[in-house]
Amino acid sequence: MVDFTEEETQALPAVMRALALEMERIGWDQPLGQLTQNDMHRLIVTTVEAFRAEMAEIAAESEIPF
Repeated sequence: MVDFTEEETQALPAVMRALALEMERIGWDQPLGQLTQNDMHRLIVTTVEAFRAEMAEIAAESEIPF
């Protein structure tokens, strides 16, 4: 497992919120191994997009180190 940076750790709650919305749509009782290709694709895209968006927001709020 990879250690996350402080900023990456800060981004995780936003990712979890985005994934929760997708899981509500899919159904929490649905085993991951039984997801359709489309559902799995949506989960992956949701995760990556939420992470990128949150990291961009965190970076925009950070001071430039020089």
